[in-house]
Amino acid sequence: MWITEGLTDGKDLQRKVSEKRKMSMLVIFGVLVMFTGDAMGSLSMIPDCSFTQSDPCYGAVGHPLHLQLPFEYELNLRKNDSATHTLSRIFKVKHHRITKMPSDDQRWQFVSKNRTIIISSAEKRDSGKYFLDTFDFSGTSKGMYDLQLVIEENSPPTINLLEFGQSIMCVIEDFYPKPLSIKWKKDDREVRGRDWKTTENDSGSYRAVSVLEANLTSSSPGNKYTCEVTHGGRTYEKNLSPAAQFSLKINPPPAKELFINQRAVLECVLTGDNQKEVEGATVSWTVGGRSPATRDVRVGGVTQAGSAFTKTSTLTLEESVWFSGDEVICSTSVDQRTTSDKISVKRGANSPPTIRLVEFGQSIMCIIEDFYPKSLRIKWKKDDREVRGRDWKTTENDSGSYRAVSVLEANLGSSSPGTKYTCEVTHRGKKYSDNLSSRVQSSLKINPPPAKELFINQRAVLECVLTGDSRKEVEGATVSWTAGGRSPATRDVRVGGVTQAGSAFTKTSTLTLEESVWFSGTEVICSTSVDQRTTSDKISVKRGGQRPSIVIYKPDKTVSDSDSVSLVCEVSSSDLANVYVMWKVNGGQYIEGNSMTTIKNDNTLIVLSYLTVTGQQYNSAEITCAVKDANIQNDLQPRTSSPSKTNSPPTIRLVEFGQSIMCIIEDFYPKSLRIKWKKDDREVRGRDWKTTENDSGSYRAVSVLEANLGSSSPGTKYTCEVTHRGKKYSDNLSSRVQSSLKINPPPAKELFINQRAVLECVLTGDSRKEVEGATVSWTAGGRSPATGDVRVGGVTQAGSAFTKTSTLTLEESVWFSGTEVICSTSVDQRTTSDKISVKRGGQRPSIVIYKPDKTVSDSDSVSLVCEVSSSDLANVYVMWKVNGGQYIEGNSMTTIKNDNTLIVLSYLTVTGQQYNSAEITCAVKDANIQNDLQPRTSSPSKTNSPPTIRLVEFGQSIMCIIEDFYPKSLRIKWKKDDREVRGRDWKTTENDSGSYRAVSVLEANLGSSSPGTKYTCEVTHRGKKYSDNLSSRVQSSLKINPPPAKELFINQRAVLECVLTGDSRKEVEGATVSWTAGGRSPATRDVRVGGVTQAGSAFTKTSTLTLEESVWFSGAEVICSTSRTSERISVKRGGQRPSIVIYKPDKPVSDSDSVSLVCEVSSSDLANVYVMWKVNSGQYIEGNSMTTIKNDNTLIVLSYLSVTGKQYNSAEITCAVKDANIQNDFQPRTSSPSISKVNCPICPVSDWR
Repeated sequence: MWITEGLTDGKDLQRKVSEKRKMSMLVIFGVLVMFTGDAMGSLSMIPDCSFTQSDPCYGAVGHPLHLQLPFEYELNLRKNDSATHTLSRIFKVKHHRITKMPSDDQRWQFVSKNRTIIISSAEKRDSGKYFLDTFDFSGTSKGMYDLQLVIEENSPPTINLLEFGQSIMCVIEDFYPKPLSIKWKKDDREVRGRDWKTTENDSGSYRAVSVLEANLTSSSPGNKYTCEVTHGGRTYEKNLSPAAQFSLKINPPPAKELFINQRAVLECVLTGDNQKEVEGATVSWTVGGRSPATRDVRVGGVTQAGSAFTKTSTLTLEESVWFSGDEVICSTSVDQRTTSDKISVKRGANSPPTIRLVEFGQSIMCIIEDFYPKSLRIKWKKDDREVRGRDWKTTENDSGSYRAVSVLEANLGSSSPGTKYTCEVTHRGKKYSDNLSSRVQSSLKINPPPAKELFINQRAVLECVLTGDSRKEVEGATVSWTAGGRSPATRDVRVGGVTQAGSAFTKTSTLTLEESVWFSGTEVICSTSVDQRTTSDKISVKRGGQRPSIVIYKPDKTVSDSDSVSLVCEVSSSDLANVYVMWKVNGGQYIEGNSMTTIKNDNTLIVLSYLTVTGQQYNSAEITCAVKDANIQNDLQPRTSSPSKTNSPPTIRLVEFGQSIMCIIEDFYPKSLRIKWKKDDREVRGRDWKTTENDSGSYRAVSVLEANLGSSSPGTKYTCEVTHRGKKYSDNLSSRVQSSLKINPPPAKELFINQRAVLECVLTGDSRKEVEGATVSWTAGGRSPATGDVRVGGVTQAGSAFTKTSTLTLEESVWFSGTEVICSTSVDQRTTSDKISVKRGGQRPSIVIYKPDKTVSDSDSVSLVCEVSSSDLANVYVMWKVNGGQYIEGNSMTTIKNDNTLIVLSYLTVTGQQYNSAEITCAVKDANIQNDLQPRTSSPSKTNSPPTIRLVEFGQSIMCIIEDFYPKSLRIKWKKDDREVRGRDWKTTENDSGSYRAVSVLEANLGSSSPGTKYTCEVTHRGKKYSDNLSSRVQSSLKINPPPAKELFINQRAVLECVLTGDSRKEVEGATVSWTAGGRSPATRDVRVGGVTQAGSAFTKTSTLTLEESVWFSGAEVICSTSRTSERISVKRGGQRPSIVIYKPDKPVSDSDSVSLVCEVSSSDLANVYVMWKVNSGQYIEGNSMTTIKNDNTLIVLSYLSVTGKQYNSAEITCAVKDANIQNDFQPRTSSPSISKVNCPICPVSDWR
């Protein structure tokens, strides 16, 4: 280290790093933005930090960094060594002279003139916590400062160009460090832009914007504009070529027509710089998604103003349609380019308030929402006596309506039971109110309707159960219902007598609804009034968007009449509604299953209903699982599935499959059928694929005829005839005549081998002269391709048809981007064209290979089918490989649609020897929106795969789920402790991937098992044993309580409690409790275990774990375990730092008053937060209460503090927040309603003192 005098003269080294989250730059068209310079030059600035700042200081590897020091006589800088927890000296300065310095680093320089440290080239090892001790000339301490230094790697910029009116905006994002330079070019000539201020993101990276006044409307088509950015010694650029300029705009209706003729007349104005294009443009309208009547639309001629040409279309609507809010869209197509504009009325009218009362600690909050206009008056009453509340500022919602809040300090804990508090709101001369009564010890709960009534009587019967500790109050309580806001008919409500269980008294009221009302999602409310105190509960059905699938799992072995059989009905969906499940045997009465449970598997919700029947019933009866679900289609008919499938005839479809024809035969039962092919009236031979079973129990078969369609005479008739249960079914297809201009999509071979898309444009006609004389041209994305990418062949003849072919070669990235390709031809002044573009899909496809299910000899030939499927399938290209050799094409490929799924099938024939010995792979390229161009593969040569085993409690039984094993054969054994017992195995099923899945059920009668009984499912697969076990449980619970805020603020520690509760003193006393944090056991000194305490029949033991706050806020998972169970907890970390606002009274407060303050901590991605308060920099104190609410997409934590009026008027009151942020910043962030002058968005400015 050395001293450098005057190194940075003229440079202000006392700039502080902007406080994070205090400033963000919103780039919105029309927002006024201050320019910080008009040059193309550098936005360069060395980042400076100060030891007086509270936020971390950020620097970049390899870049200089300036650290500003205080102007004191003596400075002593030390760095915390995180490994040894000691402080190592960096340097010591006395009166401009260094008296001690580090021995190993010359990168650190000290500039005495302005008290600055310069790190000439920062390194990662410079990161850490630094402490600076300061002293005056007499040696008296002037204070200690600390600074967290973070040195990060360079982050390159991402660049986007946007057309911005007549200008172009270059948006440069996510770069670090801050210095960069921006240069603009028009074609190859440098031009001058205007740079906006560089701003810092929450993540610590930067964002910059530069604007070029390009005057786009006067630019020549094809002009190229380039934004070139130099950052970290490297150059990055992005360019844009504007298309021909035209614009479309809908003008809203003038008032005159609305008042005089009660009509809304809208104008759609098309403006462009090309008269021919504007004249030729078509203009169309839709209103609420429908085309208007022809008489309501008028289109005018083209007018000119300067160099702009304009055409106007008008649409006339009834004013009722306009004011209904229907969206109106005007669209135009100009030279194959489509654009549109949309408009709808912004509805605003007088809107009455909605009022909700919420208990808020000892206070009551009156939330008044969605009213218009703004003016209202709020009055509070305690019983019939007016009392004084405190009103918060009224705020405007995004919709234009308003929201207000008032708080009453009710001191609810000391209120007499039944005291009634009313919030009365006067709005536009009308009164609205809501009330709340302090409560007695009672509860009210609505039980959902049982399935039985829904199935048998098509009614929903709901029970409202009132429970309390006073017989007199429960007997005297009145119970009332509403459904959809209306009171039901008296005949639909029944109220029972009072029953007693222990010290609890219960009264039950039932409400009967039509099932259509229940399934509509109507909200049902049950309310009770006990001694003039009202409480309520509400319920409504959960409706699902996706109808569930229904599958019955059944035994895969023969069942004798003397056996009992367990059937499971699985109802599953990714968006599952409330479902109700019943069973039928031989069409008799609906019966309930033995039990029902709900599980979540990945993104799928599954409801399982379990039924036991006799073997005789299983073998002879029709057993049906019936499901009613609350679907948005309002379909109330039960959907069914049956393991005993009834006879079902086949449905037949013929599909052209290359030169072949595929006969698809679906949904038939039983399995046996016979397939015959005919060409005209002559029988010919096809090839039948394997018959497969659907989830519903019906079957599906496919047969293929090698028809050689290309050489068939026009009109040749091909018939697929199916005989099923003695009856014939058929479908036929005739070969077609050919005459067209057609683009053939690119073959897979070029895409896989050369990463190119080769498209053929085939012109076919019956005149050699015309075909020879035709010109063929191409465009891709509206531009003509390079001459070298186009080839035109000669004319060929096939029969009476003449053909000429032109080929276009594109890079695969261009093709997969979705670019539209057009082939046009001009024959004797007649023009025709064809267009093609890849279909891009949002969901990547699944790939499955279907293969023979029998042994194949080397002399056989084998047909393999690669199925590529997705609910949103892109264009896909399929090739095959044998033993990793060259890509080869399948024999043929076709696309079919099955329910909501698109399926592409590729068909390959190989020898039996290849099938048995070679690795055969199906490779797929798909046009996905992620622009992933790498092939995805699947192979039918499944390798050995061991099973995974899971045990699940299933009512009184245990289910052993065995998954992902290959080959199919395995053996399952059950044990109860060490004694073998008998379970029931369900049918083994094949997964799409070719592996297998099996299930076995043990009737364990868990409710009567001794605590600790061990049940084991043991699976033998390929000679090796695998197992999982489950033990019946005692009645106990384990819970981790999160750390209180107080320890985090005062001692910077997180203290967690693990509470073990059980009904046996002996077991609780003998239980050992252990902890892990981040997978490691903590030090013994950090753990404390208390004695056993008793409350009623429950025994409790508590263990505490103390962690450094940095460990807790890092997100480390903390686990507390006993020998039988465990519980885990971790902090929720947030990506967006919260905003902190204190709401306070909007009126003067006298010293004798008491004042309620609310600290609001909010974020769209809120971490766990901890809130404390300070009065006059004293000790941290906790608020009176704290609660969490969700408002739209924002999570809000509210902490509530009551202070005296004297404290409010004279003291500094601070709300301090620690949040688990991903920046690992553990310093409290603060807000104050007085001294700090925080800009409160909902408090009046005049209220700040």
